[in-house]
Amino acid sequence: MRILHRYILREMLKALALALVAVTSVVCLGMVLQALQQKGIGPLASVLFMTLSIPGAAYIALPLSAVLAATLVYGRLAADNEVMACRASGIPVSSLLWPSILLAALSGGIALGLAAWALPESTYAAKRLALADVERLFFTQLAGTGKIRVKEANFQMTVDRVVGDMLYGPTLKYRGNNGQTYCYAPYGRVEFDRPHNTAKLALWEAIVIDEAHAVPVRGTHTVDLALPTAVPREEDNQSLWMLMAIQRKPELADRVQALDKNTPEATRQYMKKLVRARAIAEMHGRLAAALGAFGLVLVGAGLGMYFHSGHLLTAFGVALAPWLGATVLTMTSVKTVAARLDSPENLVWLIWTPNVLVVLLGFGVLGGMAWLWQHPVRLRHLVWRPRG
Repeated sequence: MRILHRYILREMLKALALALVAVTSVVCLGMVLQALQQKGIGPLASVLFMTLSIPGAAYIALPLSAVLAATLVYGRLAADNEVMACRASGIPVSSLLWPSILLAALSGGIALGLAAWALPESTYAAKRLALADVERLFFTQLAGTGKIRVKEANFQMTVDRVVGDMLYGPTLKYRGNNGQTYCYAPYGRVEFDRPHNTAKLALWEAIVIDEAHAVPVRGTHTVDLALPTAVPREEDNQSLWMLMAIQRKPELADRVQALDKNTPEATRQYMKKLVRARAIAEMHGRLAAALGAFGLVLVGAGLGMYFHSGHLLTAFGVALAPWLGATVLTMTSVKTVAARLDSPENLVWLIWTPNVLVVLLGFGVLGGMAWLWQHPVRLRHLVWRPRG
């Protein structure tokens, strides 16, 4: 029996490693292409960005790789009639599942370790890397798409065209000392002050409208923007233990500490509620995604034996459905909990519901197969009983 268990576990570990490398590489490549399109990072920064994207890509790929490995190996056992041989030898189906439980524990443990520290740290470092060369980002996006939006600096701008450092037809929206400000000019110029980490926009013959009506409507308008190279950590960039601390004391979050001293108390309390809700949703979402490998591996093993999916494409199609369904439901639940500012902990059960459903599905599939193994004649009689 131990030899059989070692054989199944060894095959699943090999399949897990190959699937993890393949899926992680695809996800990393997609992240880099997105950064190239949106951030305009350079060649060296692209390599560094891909390296920093590995923990996040592996975190996404681990559950899918685990369910694919289980589906492929157990499907191959069924296709080669090795499962039938075990049944004929009196080996119960529950005994064949011990390697899948070990695989689920290994995958969940690795995903949990990534979610605890490596995932938020690498994500935050990749975000800082993408924003480090804001000058390249600025001109690359304006030249390519004619618009730019830097959320961290709270401004966005569109232009008709860019020639050197000259901007033609710039339309700018930003939040300054006078509130939300809108500005349009036929032309302007941008200068970057890297030592002081600022960018200066000079817009000539500009039409300006601000909430306080403190800026002349027409004339030369200058805007000093702080470059967002040092961005505050949001909840998705915090470690698990920091998320637990933020739930008890939201004032520890960077976004709350970054508020001005003159910020109204109502705004401050709203930000604390928002940070706390997002911290609760983020923490439970990561834990659910990491520990969800247990149910997915059970489903993969059962579906693999049921469909005899010994081929890679068939196994991938069978494994993709439960993983995609659980992932979409979990992400939707996380967003729902994060949007609940008052008592978000009362909706945490929504995040864990997909995992419970997947586990029940896994036990249902395996239980059905166990019943089929024990009652093959009765099942055949129920299905093929002649009419009349």
